[in-house]
Amino acid sequence: MKANRALTSRRDAFNIKEANTFKPKAKSEFRKYRFRQATPQYLNKLKSQLSVERRNELTKRIVILILSVTLGIIIFI
Repeated sequence: MKANRALTSRRDAFNIKEANTFKPKAKSEFRKYRFRQATPQYLNKLKSQLSVERRNELTKRIVILILSVTLGIIIFI
């Protein structure tokens, strides 16, 4: 155990003691974020775009499901 303690007190490339200490940040190190507010026109445009994308994704999934079911039926018959 004494040998292990001697190894931890040695200063080498793996500075374990400094890595395990907690250093509080100064106020200047904290970032303050400013978020822009979305306009109602932009929100409406975004909602319509998302609904179109959702509809397209749903139709793709339905087509793939139908194709896989028909292919499965054809293989097992």
